[in-house]
Amino acid sequence: MQRRWLSAAAILASLTLVVACTPASTGGGGGDKGEIIIASNFPTSGADRASGRGPEAGVAYAVQLTPTIKGFKITHKPYDDSVNGVHDPQKGAQNFNDMVGNSKILGVVGPFNSNVARATIPVANRASLVMISPSNTNECLTQTFSYCDPQPAALRPTGKNNYFRIAAPDTVQGPAMADFAVDTLKATKIAIWSDNETFGKGVADNFGKEVTKKGGTVVLRQDFDWKTTNDFRPFLQAAKNAGAQAIYAGATSATHGCIPRAQMKSIFTTDIPYLGPDGIGTSDCITDAGDNANANLYFTNAAAEAAQDPNNQALINDFKSKFTAKEDLAAYTFPGYDCAKILLDAISRAIDTAGGNMPTREQVVAAVQATKNLKLSTGTYSFDNNGDPTAATMAFYQYQTAAKDWVFVKQFSVGG
Repeated sequence: MQRRWLSAAAILASLTLVVACTPASTGGGGGDKGEIIIASNFPTSGADRASGRGPEAGVAYAVQLTPTIKGFKITHKPYDDSVNGVHDPQKGAQNFNDMVGNSKILGVVGPFNSNVARATIPVANRASLVMISPSNTNECLTQTFSYCDPQPAALRPTGKNNYFRIAAPDTVQGPAMADFAVDTLKATKIAIWSDNETFGKGVADNFGKEVTKKGGTVVLRQDFDWKTTNDFRPFLQAAKNAGAQAIYAGATSATHGCIPRAQMKSIFTTDIPYLGPDGIGTSDCITDAGDNANANLYFTNAAAEAAQDPNNQALINDFKSKFTAKEDLAAYTFPGYDCAKILLDAISRAIDTAGGNMPTREQVVAAVQATKNLKLSTGTYSFDNNGDPTAATMAFYQYQTAAKDWVFVKQFSVGG
Protein backbone atom coordinates (compact mmCIF):
# COMPACT_ATOMS: atom_id res chain seq x y z
CA MET A 1 0.00 0.00 0.00
CA GLN A 2 3.04 2.24 -0.27
CA ARG A 3 1.93 4.29 -3.26
CA ARG A 4 -1.12 5.49 -1.39
CA TRP A 5 1.06 6.90 1.38
CA LEU A 6 3.40 8.55 -1.08
CA SER A 7 0.58 10.35 -2.86
CA ALA A 8 -0.96 11.48 0.42
CA ALA A 9 2.33 12.83 1.69
CA ALA A 10 3.08 14.62 -1.55
CA ILE A 11 0.19 17.04 -1.14
CA LEU A 12 1.26 18.13 2.34
CA ALA A 13 3.53 21.08 3.01
CA SER A 14 6.99 20.35 4.35
CA LEU A 15 6.91 20.50 8.14
CA THR A 16 9.27 19.72 10.97
CA LEU A 17 8.31 16.89 13.26
CA VAL A 18 5.79 18.06 15.83
CA VAL A 19 6.69 16.81 19.26
CA ALA A 20 3.01 16.40 20.13
CA CYS A 21 2.82 13.44 17.74
CA THR A 22 4.76 11.37 20.27
CA PRO A 23 4.74 11.20 24.06
CA ALA A 24 7.20 13.41 25.91
CA SER A 25 10.75 12.09 25.91
CA THR A 26 11.17 9.12 28.21
CA GLY A 27 14.87 8.52 27.56
CA GLY A 28 17.87 9.43 29.61
CA GLY A 29 20.40 7.69 31.75
CA GLY A 30 21.42 4.96 29.32
CA GLY A 31 20.30 1.39 29.86
CA ASP A 32 22.32 0.40 32.91
CA LYS A 33 19.30 -0.55 35.06
CA GLY A 34 18.41 -3.53 32.89
CA GLU A 35 16.31 -4.47 29.86
CA ILE A 36 12.59 -4.06 29.26
CA ILE A 37 11.15 -5.85 26.24
CA ILE A 38 8.09 -4.87 24.23
CA ALA A 39 6.90 -7.87 22.24
CA SER A 40 4.73 -7.83 19.15
CA ASN A 41 2.57 -10.62 17.78
CA PHE A 42 1.38 -10.43 14.17
CA PRO A 43 1.14 -12.74 11.16
CA THR A 44 4.32 -11.84 9.29
CA SER A 45 4.94 -14.68 6.86
CA GLY A 46 3.18 -15.97 3.78
CA ALA A 47 -0.07 -14.50 2.57
CA ASP A 48 -0.77 -12.72 5.85
CA ARG A 49 2.53 -10.82 5.83
CA ALA A 50 0.83 -8.05 3.85
CA SER A 51 -1.40 -7.48 6.89
CA GLY A 52 0.98 -8.12 9.77
CA ARG A 53 4.29 -6.65 8.72
CA GLY A 54 3.08 -3.04 8.75
CA PRO A 55 2.16 -2.89 12.43
CA GLU A 56 5.25 -4.94 13.34
CA ALA A 57 7.39 -2.34 11.56
CA GLY A 58 5.51 0.41 13.40
CA VAL A 59 6.38 -1.17 16.75
CA ALA A 60 10.02 -1.59 15.73
CA TYR A 61 10.17 2.08 14.72
CA ALA A 62 8.65 3.28 18.01
CA VAL A 63 11.21 1.29 20.00
CA GLN A 64 13.99 2.53 17.72
CA LEU A 65 13.00 6.10 18.62
CA THR A 66 12.93 5.28 22.35
CA PRO A 67 15.95 3.05 23.05
CA THR A 68 15.97 3.84 26.78
CA ILE A 69 13.50 4.87 29.45
CA LYS A 70 14.74 6.21 32.78
CA GLY A 71 17.82 4.02 32.85
CA PHE A 72 16.28 0.90 31.29
CA LYS A 73 17.21 -0.39 27.85
CA ILE A 74 14.13 -0.88 25.64
CA THR A 75 14.11 -3.64 23.04
CA HIS A 76 11.58 -5.18 20.67
CA LYS A 77 10.94 -8.91 20.33
CA PRO A 78 8.70 -9.80 17.35
CA TYR A 79 6.61 -12.97 17.16
CA ASP A 80 4.91 -14.43 14.06
CA ASP A 81 1.54 -16.14 14.62
CA SER A 82 1.06 -17.40 11.07
CA VAL A 83 1.12 -21.08 10.08
CA ASN A 84 1.45 -21.86 6.39
CA GLY A 85 1.05 -18.16 5.74
CA VAL A 86 -2.22 -17.66 7.66
CA HIS A 87 -2.80 -16.34 11.18
CA ASP A 88 -3.32 -19.19 13.62
CA PRO A 89 -4.86 -18.93 17.12
CA GLN A 90 -2.95 -21.95 18.46
CA LYS A 91 0.35 -20.52 17.27
CA GLY A 92 -0.59 -17.21 18.86
CA ALA A 93 -1.26 -18.94 22.18
CA GLN A 94 2.13 -20.68 21.95
CA ASN A 95 3.78 -17.33 21.34
CA PHE A 96 2.08 -15.80 24.36
CA ASN A 97 3.11 -18.72 26.56
CA ASP A 98 6.68 -17.94 25.58
CA MET A 99 6.20 -14.25 26.36
CA VAL A 100 4.69 -15.02 29.75
CA GLY A 101 7.80 -16.99 30.63
CA ASN A 102 10.11 -14.06 29.85
CA SER A 103 10.05 -11.70 32.82
CA LYS A 104 11.61 -8.90 30.78
CA ILE A 105 8.53 -8.66 28.54
CA LEU A 106 6.25 -6.06 30.14
CA GLY A 107 3.83 -5.50 27.27
CA VAL A 108 2.68 -6.83 23.91
CA VAL A 109 1.43 -5.03 20.81
CA GLY A 110 -0.98 -7.32 18.99
CA PRO A 111 -2.37 -9.59 17.88
CA PHE A 112 -3.68 -8.52 14.49
CA ASN A 113 -6.65 -10.89 14.18
CA SER A 114 -9.61 -11.18 16.52
CA ASN A 115 -9.67 -14.99 16.62
CA VAL A 116 -6.01 -14.94 17.69
CA ALA A 117 -6.90 -12.39 20.37
CA ARG A 118 -9.63 -14.68 21.67
CA ALA A 119 -7.04 -17.43 22.14
CA THR A 120 -4.32 -15.25 23.63
CA ILE A 121 -6.12 -12.89 26.02
CA PRO A 122 -6.58 -15.63 28.69
CA VAL A 123 -2.89 -16.61 28.47
CA ALA A 124 -1.74 -13.04 29.02
CA ASN A 125 -4.45 -12.35 31.59
CA ARG A 126 -3.26 -15.10 33.94
CA ALA A 127 0.17 -13.45 33.94
CA SER A 128 -1.11 -9.85 34.15
CA LEU A 129 0.68 -9.15 30.86
CA VAL A 130 -0.75 -6.11 29.15
CA MET A 131 -1.63 -6.39 25.47
CA ILE A 132 -2.83 -3.67 23.12
CA SER A 133 -4.00 -4.26 19.58
CA PRO A 134 -4.07 -1.79 16.71
CA SER A 135 -6.49 -3.87 14.67
CA ASN A 136 -8.73 -6.28 16.65
CA THR A 137 -12.32 -5.31 15.94
CA ASN A 138 -14.59 -8.12 17.16
CA GLU A 139 -16.91 -6.52 19.68
CA CYS A 140 -17.13 -9.63 21.87
CA LEU A 141 -13.52 -9.24 22.94
CA THR A 142 -14.56 -6.34 25.17
CA GLN A 143 -18.33 -5.88 25.07
CA THR A 144 -21.07 -8.11 26.45
CA PHE A 145 -23.83 -9.09 24.04
CA SER A 146 -26.21 -12.04 24.24
CA TYR A 147 -24.71 -13.58 21.11
CA CYS A 148 -21.10 -13.49 22.32
CA ASP A 149 -19.56 -16.93 22.77
CA PRO A 150 -17.47 -16.76 24.83
CA GLN A 151 -18.40 -13.67 26.77
CA PRO A 152 -15.58 -11.17 27.50
CA ALA A 153 -15.48 -12.17 31.18
CA ALA A 154 -14.63 -15.76 30.22
CA LEU A 155 -11.49 -14.51 28.48
CA ARG A 156 -10.25 -12.91 31.69
CA PRO A 157 -9.84 -15.70 34.29
CA THR A 158 -8.35 -13.33 36.88
CA GLY A 159 -11.43 -11.12 36.74
CA LYS A 160 -9.22 -8.15 35.86
CA ASN A 161 -8.67 -6.58 32.45
CA ASN A 162 -5.28 -6.66 30.73
CA TYR A 163 -6.44 -6.13 27.13
CA PHE A 164 -6.75 -2.85 25.22
CA ARG A 165 -7.25 -1.80 21.61
CA ILE A 166 -7.34 1.42 19.61
CA ALA A 167 -9.40 0.07 16.70
CA ALA A 168 -13.09 0.76 16.29
CA PRO A 169 -15.09 -2.45 16.95
CA ASP A 170 -17.14 -4.32 14.35
CA THR A 171 -20.31 -2.79 15.80
CA VAL A 172 -18.95 0.35 14.08
CA GLN A 173 -16.95 -1.05 11.16
CA GLY A 174 -19.67 -3.22 9.65
CA PRO A 175 -22.41 -0.58 9.89
CA ALA A 176 -20.06 2.12 8.57
CA MET A 177 -19.62 0.23 5.29
CA ALA A 178 -23.34 -0.54 5.19
CA ASP A 179 -24.11 3.18 5.47
CA PHE A 180 -21.60 3.88 2.70
CA ALA A 181 -23.09 1.17 0.47
CA VAL A 182 -26.67 2.34 0.85
CA ASP A 183 -26.23 6.11 1.12
CA THR A 184 -23.26 6.73 -1.19
CA LEU A 185 -23.22 3.79 -3.59
CA LYS A 186 -27.04 3.53 -3.65
CA ALA A 187 -26.89 -0.26 -3.34
CA THR A 188 -30.00 -1.49 -1.52
CA LYS A 189 -29.84 -5.20 -2.45
CA ILE A 190 -26.65 -6.77 -1.17
CA ALA A 191 -25.27 -10.32 -0.95
CA ILE A 192 -22.97 -11.11 1.99
CA TRP A 193 -20.48 -13.90 2.60
CA SER A 194 -17.95 -14.56 5.35
CA ASP A 195 -14.99 -16.83 6.05
CA ASN A 196 -16.82 -18.00 9.21
CA GLU A 197 -13.98 -16.80 11.46
CA THR A 198 -14.44 -14.62 14.53
CA PHE A 199 -13.65 -11.40 12.70
CA GLY A 200 -15.15 -12.17 9.31
CA LYS A 201 -18.48 -13.53 10.50
CA GLY A 202 -18.84 -10.81 13.12
CA VAL A 203 -18.25 -7.89 10.78
CA ALA A 204 -20.49 -9.49 8.11
CA ASP A 205 -23.32 -9.93 10.61
CA ASN A 206 -23.07 -6.31 11.74
CA PHE A 207 -22.96 -5.12 8.14
CA GLY A 208 -26.12 -7.07 7.33
CA LYS A 209 -28.00 -5.76 10.37
CA GLU A 210 -27.29 -2.18 9.33
CA VAL A 211 -28.32 -2.78 5.71
CA THR A 212 -31.67 -4.06 6.94
CA LYS A 213 -32.01 -1.23 9.45
CA LYS A 214 -31.54 1.28 6.64
CA GLY A 215 -34.31 -0.28 4.59
CA GLY A 216 -32.06 -2.33 2.32
CA THR A 217 -32.28 -6.06 1.68
CA VAL A 218 -29.76 -8.81 2.26
CA VAL A 219 -30.62 -10.95 -0.75
CA LEU A 220 -28.18 -13.75 0.13
CA ARG A 221 -26.09 -14.57 3.22
CA GLN A 222 -23.61 -17.46 3.36
CA ASP A 223 -20.64 -18.55 5.50
CA PHE A 224 -17.83 -20.62 3.96
CA ASP A 225 -15.04 -22.83 5.20
CA TRP A 226 -12.34 -20.80 3.52
CA LYS A 227 -9.79 -23.60 3.90
CA THR A 228 -11.75 -25.81 1.51
CA THR A 229 -13.48 -23.22 -0.67
CA ASN A 230 -11.87 -21.75 -3.76
CA ASP A 231 -14.84 -21.58 -6.10
CA PHE A 232 -17.35 -18.90 -5.10
CA ARG A 233 -19.13 -18.82 -8.45
CA PRO A 234 -22.25 -20.72 -7.29
CA PHE A 235 -22.69 -18.13 -4.53
CA LEU A 236 -22.07 -15.27 -6.95
CA GLN A 237 -24.51 -16.67 -9.50
CA ALA A 238 -27.17 -17.03 -6.81
CA ALA A 239 -26.45 -13.46 -5.72
CA LYS A 240 -26.96 -12.20 -9.26
CA ASN A 241 -30.18 -14.19 -9.63
CA ALA A 242 -31.40 -12.57 -6.40
CA GLY A 243 -30.74 -9.09 -7.81
CA ALA A 244 -27.62 -8.20 -5.78
CA GLN A 245 -26.31 -4.70 -6.49
CA ALA A 246 -23.17 -5.20 -4.38
CA ILE A 247 -21.20 -7.97 -2.65
CA TYR A 248 -19.81 -7.71 0.89
CA ALA A 249 -16.99 -10.01 2.01
CA GLY A 250 -16.49 -10.61 5.73
CA ALA A 251 -12.99 -11.99 5.33
CA THR A 252 -9.31 -11.20 5.03
CA SER A 253 -7.00 -11.49 2.05
CA ALA A 254 -5.49 -14.63 3.57
CA THR A 255 -8.93 -16.25 3.93
CA HIS A 256 -9.70 -15.74 0.23
CA GLY A 257 -11.39 -12.40 0.74
CA CYS A 258 -10.78 -11.13 -2.80
CA ILE A 259 -10.84 -14.31 -4.86
CA PRO A 260 -14.60 -13.86 -5.42
CA ARG A 261 -13.90 -10.43 -6.90
CA ALA A 262 -11.95 -12.04 -9.74
CA GLN A 263 -14.65 -14.70 -10.19
CA MET A 264 -17.38 -12.03 -10.44
CA LYS A 265 -16.12 -11.03 -13.88
CA SER A 266 -17.82 -13.93 -15.63
CA ILE A 267 -21.11 -13.30 -13.81
CA PHE A 268 -21.52 -9.59 -13.01
CA THR A 269 -20.71 -6.43 -14.89
CA THR A 270 -17.55 -4.75 -13.64
CA ASP A 271 -19.44 -1.81 -12.10
CA ILE A 272 -20.88 -3.93 -9.26
CA PRO A 273 -19.19 -2.81 -6.00
CA TYR A 274 -17.21 -5.31 -3.97
CA LEU A 275 -16.91 -4.26 -0.33
CA GLY A 276 -15.03 -5.50 2.68
CA PRO A 277 -13.46 -4.69 6.06
CA ASP A 278 -9.83 -3.86 6.80
CA GLY A 279 -8.88 -7.51 6.32
CA ILE A 280 -8.94 -7.08 2.54
CA GLY A 281 -7.02 -3.80 2.51
CA THR A 282 -3.78 -5.36 1.25
CA SER A 283 -1.74 -5.70 -1.91
CA ASP A 284 -2.63 -9.41 -1.92
CA CYS A 285 -6.30 -8.51 -2.35
CA ILE A 286 -5.46 -6.47 -5.43
CA THR A 287 -3.50 -9.39 -6.84
CA ASP A 288 -6.31 -11.86 -6.11
CA ALA A 289 -8.90 -9.58 -7.71
CA GLY A 290 -6.92 -9.78 -10.96
CA ASP A 291 -8.13 -7.68 -13.84
CA ASN A 292 -11.38 -7.12 -11.96
CA ALA A 293 -9.55 -4.82 -9.53
CA ASN A 294 -11.10 -1.46 -10.32
CA ALA A 295 -12.65 1.61 -8.74
CA ASN A 296 -15.61 -0.45 -7.48
CA LEU A 297 -13.43 -2.16 -4.88
CA TYR A 298 -13.64 -0.66 -1.35
CA PHE A 299 -12.62 -1.42 2.22
CA THR A 300 -13.00 0.15 5.65
CA ASN A 301 -10.15 0.60 8.11
CA ALA A 302 -10.80 0.63 11.84
CA ALA A 303 -8.17 3.30 12.48
CA ALA A 304 -7.25 6.71 11.12
CA GLU A 305 -4.99 7.44 8.17
CA ALA A 306 -1.93 9.06 9.74
CA ALA A 307 -1.05 10.92 6.52
CA GLN A 308 -4.27 12.93 6.76
CA ASP A 309 -2.77 14.90 9.65
CA PRO A 310 -0.14 17.32 8.25
CA ASN A 311 1.67 17.24 11.59
CA ASN A 312 2.67 13.64 10.81
CA GLN A 313 4.56 14.34 7.58
CA ALA A 314 8.05 14.44 9.08
CA LEU A 315 7.28 11.33 11.15
CA ILE A 316 6.11 9.42 8.07
CA ASN A 317 9.07 10.57 6.00
CA ASP A 318 11.50 9.51 8.71
CA PHE A 319 9.85 6.11 8.97
CA LYS A 320 10.04 5.61 5.19
CA SER A 321 13.74 6.43 5.22
CA LYS A 322 14.40 3.67 7.75
CA PHE A 323 11.84 1.01 6.79
CA THR A 324 11.91 0.53 3.04
CA ALA A 325 10.39 -2.91 2.39
CA LYS A 326 7.14 -3.00 0.44
CA GLU A 327 5.06 -4.32 3.37
CA ASP A 328 6.49 -1.94 5.97
CA LEU A 329 4.11 0.93 5.22
CA ALA A 330 0.48 -0.17 5.24
CA ALA A 331 -2.88 0.64 6.78
CA TYR A 332 -1.94 -0.47 10.31
CA THR A 333 1.70 0.66 10.43
CA PHE A 334 1.05 3.82 12.41
CA PRO A 335 -1.72 2.33 14.55
CA GLY A 336 0.92 -0.26 15.51
CA TYR A 337 3.38 2.55 16.17
CA ASP A 338 0.82 4.32 18.36
CA CYS A 339 0.13 1.17 20.38
CA ALA A 340 3.85 0.87 21.09
CA LYS A 341 3.96 4.55 22.07
CA ILE A 342 1.10 3.97 24.51
CA LEU A 343 3.06 1.11 26.08
CA LEU A 344 6.26 3.15 26.24
CA ASP A 345 4.44 6.03 27.91
CA ALA A 346 2.79 3.65 30.37
CA ILE A 347 6.09 1.93 31.18
CA SER A 348 7.66 5.31 31.94
CA ARG A 349 4.90 6.10 34.43
CA ALA A 350 5.03 2.58 35.88
CA ILE A 351 8.77 3.02 36.54
CA ASP A 352 7.90 6.13 38.56
CA THR A 353 5.30 4.13 40.48
CA ALA A 354 7.97 1.54 41.22
CA GLY A 355 10.30 4.20 42.64
CA GLY A 356 12.59 4.16 39.63
CA ASN A 357 12.93 0.38 39.68
CA MET A 358 11.72 -2.29 37.25
CA PRO A 359 7.93 -2.09 37.35
CA THR A 360 5.69 -5.11 37.74
CA ARG A 361 3.41 -6.22 34.95
CA GLU A 362 0.46 -5.22 37.11
CA GLN A 363 1.85 -1.68 37.37
CA VAL A 364 2.16 -1.48 33.58
CA VAL A 365 -1.43 -2.67 33.12
CA ALA A 366 -2.61 0.00 35.56
CA ALA A 367 -0.60 2.66 33.74
CA VAL A 368 -2.10 1.76 30.36
CA GLN A 369 -5.59 1.88 31.88
CA ALA A 370 -4.77 5.34 33.26
CA THR A 371 -3.76 6.68 29.83
CA LYS A 372 -5.64 9.94 29.28
CA ASN A 373 -5.80 12.10 26.16
CA LEU A 374 -2.48 10.90 24.76
CA LYS A 375 -2.05 12.56 21.36
CA LEU A 376 -0.45 10.26 18.80
CA SER A 377 -0.27 9.90 15.03
CA THR A 378 -3.72 8.36 14.51
CA GLY A 379 -5.67 9.99 17.31
CA THR A 380 -5.86 11.04 20.95
CA TYR A 381 -6.30 8.04 23.20
CA SER A 382 -7.93 7.20 26.51
CA PHE A 383 -9.51 3.88 27.46
CA ASP A 384 -12.77 2.85 29.08
CA ASN A 385 -12.94 0.10 31.69
CA ASN A 386 -13.39 -2.55 28.99
CA GLY A 387 -10.13 -1.58 27.28
CA ASP A 388 -11.83 0.09 24.32
CA PRO A 389 -10.76 3.53 23.11
CA THR A 390 -13.09 6.29 24.23
CA ALA A 391 -12.81 7.67 20.68
CA ALA A 392 -11.78 5.96 17.45
CA THR A 393 -11.74 6.69 13.73
CA MET A 394 -13.13 4.85 10.70
CA ALA A 395 -11.48 5.36 7.31
CA PHE A 396 -12.57 4.35 3.80
CA TYR A 397 -10.32 3.33 0.92
CA GLN A 398 -10.94 2.69 -2.77
CA TYR A 399 -8.80 0.96 -5.35
CA GLN A 400 -7.74 3.30 -8.13
CA THR A 401 -6.32 1.93 -11.35
CA ALA A 402 -4.19 5.02 -12.05
CA ALA A 403 -2.36 4.59 -8.74
CA LYS A 404 -2.53 0.79 -8.95
CA ASP A 405 -3.18 0.88 -5.24
CA TRP A 406 -5.65 1.63 -2.47
CA VAL A 407 -6.33 5.34 -2.07
CA PHE A 408 -7.81 7.14 0.94
CA VAL A 409 -11.39 8.40 0.43
CA LYS A 410 -12.58 9.77 3.78
CA GLN A 411 -12.59 9.20 7.54
CA PHE A 412 -14.73 10.12 10.51
CA SER A 413 -14.55 9.89 14.29
CA VAL A 414 -16.75 7.63 16.41
CA GLY A 415 -17.20 8.00 20.15
CA GLY A 416 -15.44 10.64 22.18
